[in-house]
Amino acid sequence: MKFIQVLCFSGETEEALELYKSAFGCTVRSLLHYADAVKNGWEKPDETKNNLVYHSEIMFGEQEVRMNDWSDEEQVRLTKEVMYRVGFDTEEEVIKAFHILSEGGEVIKPLEKPPYMVIIGAVKDRFGIQWELMCDF
Repeated sequence: MKFIQVLCFSGETEEALELYKSAFGCTVRSLLHYADAVKNGWEKPDETKNNLVYHSEIMFGEQEVRMNDWSDEEQVRLTKEVMYRVGFDTEEEVIKAFHILSEGGEVIKPLEKPPYMVIIGAVKDRFGIQWELMCDF
């Protein structure tokens, strides 16, 4: 069994995929657009949706995360209300991801070095997704 997280967007999935590849070193395992879904008979044609992401799978290390543009407004809103926590192996990885995600976003909690871990901080990226980034001892 595995736990799969889903991030729902309203037209920004491909841009978010690129940001997360840069910040987290993620790899894209699968990427289907609405046009692909229409070709396979899964959806009815709608040219306004052709370039939207119908389904994607991105790997955060061994953790699979799915991202799409097809969700309703409530699912997109809920995606932005959750804080996603990511544990890194090194302080340098935390600092790099923090700076990449904060570009065009908002720092929620600046990076700090509390006595119980190497480093921790929180940021809201330019898509409104909240991330808490940390490295434990």
